[in-house]
Amino acid sequence: MSELIAANEGLGRRISVAGRFLKTDEIFVGLIVIGLTFDLLVQYLLRILCSWASQKR
Repeated sequence: MSELIAANEGLGRRISVAGRFLKTDEIFVGLIVIGLTFDLLVQYLLRILCSWASQKR
């Protein structure tokens, strides 16, 4: 969340600037990108760290 408050570059900065100019489409795209990235990261980590949980019976 700190990246959205004091960002000088990157996705957080783009979302912050879009918020100032009321560009909701850019805000939503940024949030979707962040959400999908974290979702894929968590799925990958679960597959690696909890491989026993996904074994077929």
